[in-house]
Amino acid sequence: MTMTNASSRAFLKVRLARYAVAALATVLVSGCAPPGQRLFNPDAGKPPRPHIPPAPPAKPAPAPFLAIVAGTPEEAWAPAVDRATKRALARQPSLLFVVSVVSPRVGSPGAQVEALEHLIREDGQAVADRIVSAGARPEQVQLEARTDPAAPRAGVRVDLR
Repeated sequence: MTMTNASSRAFLKVRLARYAVAALATVLVSGCAPPGQRLFNPDAGKPPRPHIPPAPPAKPAPAPFLAIVAGTPEEAWAPAVDRATKRALARQPSLLFVVSVVSPRVGSPGAQVEALEHLIREDGQAVADRIVSAGARPEQVQLEARTDPAAPRAGVRVDLR
């Protein structure tokens, strides 16, 4: 098979066109950065971050020794306070009874103070007096008032120390 001049020129043109396309592709690609690890994963190559679990939830507050809803008639809660006081003093005669008047948040600070004073006069002092009449010495009863935004309604808590 012999090549003619015309077929050899066509062969050379095709070969030259291939070289030109390859050279053009090389020039175009050489201006771009090669694909790296972060092309598909933006965190690739970064040092790992350890997973620190959140702190466990705090323990709930201990249940009170006694809990009385504010406004409950004395006839309803007095026998329970008498029995509980006598049992507690029989186990440990030197207990401190902490009578806490708890009020939910009420309007302004002035209104809050007024609500706490009313609860101490009406409910807190009555419970403290009942504990003393059940056998505790007056110095064993501590009366306090506080606001608890989580409290659903006003009441009296008796805790032991």
